[in-house]
Amino acid sequence: MKAILKVTLVFALAAFANTLFGAGNLKVNILPASAKKAVIAVSTCCNSNFSISVANEEGRIIYSKENLEPIEDYLTEFDLSALEDGKYTLKAANHDITTERIFRKTDEGIKVGKEKTNIKPFFGFRDGILRCTYLNFSKENLTLYFLKKNQLLYSKELGKTFNVTEGMNLSALVKGNYEVILSAGEKEYSFRVDKE
Repeated sequence: MKAILKVTLVFALAAFANTLFGAGNLKVNILPASAKKAVIAVSTCCNSNFSISVANEEGRIIYSKENLEPIEDYLTEFDLSALEDGKYTLKAANHDITTERIFRKTDEGIKVGKEKTNIKPFFGFRDGILRCTYLNFSKENLTLYFLKKNQLLYSKELGKTFNVTEGMNLSALVKGNYEVILSAGEKEYSFRVDKE
């Protein structure tokens, strides 16, 4: 059984490698051009579609754009004069990869924070084995939950490890619908397991 688990984890890592390769290739930045204008810059490793958005502290989207044609580099001028002073989040998303920067707008212009990249975890269920792989770029405290009908059956603290690979043998469970949740700070990712 350990050999099967190792093989499935290797398979999960191989499937996740393509996403990992792309993770360092989606970049977003906001560059001050003047006290009233900035340039939003998004780059990808290869031509791809992505969306960008700017949200205020309450999470309300005040600007959004989705490119219709795949491109590598995107630049647009952004008018800061309509923004109130405060904190904003610039986000770019491409498939399962999200990268964002927090920026603060003041009368003098903007101050831009560090870029944070996030990749959705890989979940898979095959031959009774549940697999979960996640790259914890933000070094959040991670917890894995396993539930049936919103009732907690199992939980495991995973710490702040960067590279998480977990496997669970579910072959002994009764038939039914289950849910797996990976909690990463304020973000939660869920996966449904249908055991027949």
